[in-house]
Amino acid sequence: MINQEHHADTILLHTPTYSEHPDADRFRNQFADLLKLPVTIQADGRNIWQLMDNEHCLPSERIPFCSRILKTEQAIKFYKTMTEDFIVYFGYDGKEWRRAQRSMARLAHIGVKTAFPLLKTGWEDKLIKEFIRDTLKVCLPETYLYLNHNNCLPCFKGGKQHFYQIWKHYSEYYEKAEKAEYNIGHTVFKDKSLEQLRHEWESQIPMFKDEDDLRPCMCAL
Repeated sequence: MINQEHHADTILLHTPTYSEHPDADRFRNQFADLLKLPVTIQADGRNIWQLMDNEHCLPSERIPFCSRILKTEQAIKFYKTMTEDFIVYFGYDGKEWRRAQRSMARLAHIGVKTAFPLLKTGWEDKLIKEFIRDTLKVCLPETYLYLNHNNCLPCFKGGKQHFYQIWKHYSEYYEKAEKAEYNIGHTVFKDKSLEQLRHEWESQIPMFKDEDDLRPCMCAL
């Protein structure tokens, strides 16, 4: 679509949290090279750990201040610098119409137009990933081997299964989340701390089936 419409006027906007897996930057830059467009950065400057220290609070699904401050507010700040009419394109897949509705309503409130090209095609997550990998020949970010998204590590809006995958595959990030719970004095989940969950999972290691051989290939052939 970019190659067909207004290539010279297209901006690839990235609002970094500085808390993603490093391979996310590789993917983003490789994709930008494919499109022959630079990545434009609009950033708060803090990562999620610094933000939590400043807010003295853990983000969650109910209070997602991390997304609001590091992503949404930065994007809106950039939009307000625009001096010409523009449209914000989102990459939501064919099942994410609720997210699309929220984004549309939020930006319509400040007079920003939105479009959701993948939502209209009906393409779902699996098909989009296959197209990127097999047709565009761009390897998907490493985190898709274990997680359903390419967000921060960890994403504090995630559930216990998400944190289990973080503990199993990205233990250094899990350790940082444990320390954040201790320093702030609150837990991610109501019933158990991340430390308690870690002890449970460590005691059950022999019971877990090794599914590494069943992981999908992320790289282009």
